Amino acid sequence: MHSKNQTSNHTNKAHTRRSFPVWLLCLLLFAGLAVLSARLIPSILSRNAAVASAIPVQEASRTSAAEASDPEAPAAEADTAGEEAAALPEDASDSLPEGSASVTAEAAEIIPDEDSANSLPDADVPGSGSEASDGEASASGEVLTSTDEGYGIPEWGHIHRYQDGICTVCGQAPEMCTGFLPHEFYEESGHAGTVELHKYEIPAYANGGYGTYNKCFNVYLPWNYDASRPYNVLMLVHGGGGDQDSWLNDVYSYKEEGVKMCGKVLLDNMFEKGICEPCIVVCPVTEIPQCQGLTASTNQLQQELREYILPYVIEHYSTYAADSSIPSIQAARDHFGLGGVSNGALFVYEGGMRYNFDLFGSYAAFSGNGEPWTTVTKIKQTDSFKNLTMNCYFTGAGTQNDWQQNYTEIGYEYFLEHLSYLQEGKNAWRVDVEGEHEWKVWFTDLFNALPLMFPS
Repeated sequence: MHSKNQTSNHTNKAHTRRSFPVWLLCLLLFAGLAVLSARLIPSILSRNAAVASAIPVQEASRTSAAEASDPEAPAAEADTAGEEAAALPEDASDSLPEGSASVTAEAAEIIPDEDSANSLPDADVPGSGSEASDGEASASGEVLTSTDEGYGIPEWGHIHRYQDGICTVCGQAPEMCTGFLPHEFYEESGHAGTVELHKYEIPAYANGGYGTYNKCFNVYLPWNYDASRPYNVLMLVHGGGGDQDSWLNDVYSYKEEGVKMCGKVLLDNMFEKGICEPCIVVCPVTEIPQCQGLTASTNQLQQELREYILPYVIEHYSTYAADSSIPSIQAARDHFGLGGVSNGALFVYEGGMRYNFDLFGSYAAFSGNGEPWTTVTKIKQTDSFKNLTMNCYFTGAGTQNDWQQNYTEIGYEYFLEHLSYLQEGKNAWRVDVEGEHEWKVWFTDLFNALPLMFPS
């Protein structure tokens, strides 16, 4: 009896195990099929829809290409095809053939490196000339037109040679730049010139000839300087507190514009791009150690130029003067120019025009002026000056907070009124540049003036 009951219990348990999994398995299988269907069916439908929508675009592209090859294809249909092609999603531009899509990148923020000059990567400088653009000169020297707005630079690629205010090469009058120069003019050039420092001991002319002064000047030689050919010579004088490095070696950072400026780099690029004929640039020191004031410094330098600096440059470098004598320099004065900034511009009038007018044929005074009536009187009354003229008289200042702007205007008008050989646009120019009493203005001044200073 006991054995029978045990057999019956085992049978019931076995039956229970067989019936329960079948029911549960059916339920799970049905749920799994429902989930799988919910995932697969929308995906298949969307894929079919994408393929269907791509077919008209492909057909439109083939139609557009066919019409482009057919010169008689209707213009309206071609425009429609172009609009359809333009309707592609932005992501599709990655799959387009190279050159078929135009990509505009946002300019990166520029943080100049204070430790090195002109070390900004080309790609980080807006308006950079790291890649060939419409505003650059080709390697073959072909004239290319600048497309940069606001620079006022119509062409470069050939050397302008101006005579009576007209270039004898292209037949055009100069177009002055009144703003920030393109950044490429402040990027290191592949054709860099060299700067040589010369130290000397000179009699103290400003002190009645008692004692001596230890002074120096820099000489810039353009790239590929050739001692077998003559060069024009530009004397550039610094402003108050400056020295022989102010024009050539010192670096001026303008973080807002994202550029560092150096005069030597500017000259390198001007000569490389064919803005003007390469020349020798000499940068003396005006101040004397005893701090005797501006008048004493002017009196000292004006004699140094005549007695030592110009003769030294002629003896050691290739210029248009036959030798270092004063008569030879006077005979070649058309090839010697004098320029300066601020106090250096004052020296252009007082130490240049009033004292050395027979040695320099061209003058450029940036953001500075002397007494124009005194200068004009000196020119007219000095026997060795009265029959001489200027090949170029260039002046100007900054447009904002430059206290010399009015003075340069007054002086310029006085010169044109009392020196009959000066004619605006022919051998006289006054150009104000956007900016203050600062180097970004004066470098633009140099850019404008230098091509005009030495006639062809």
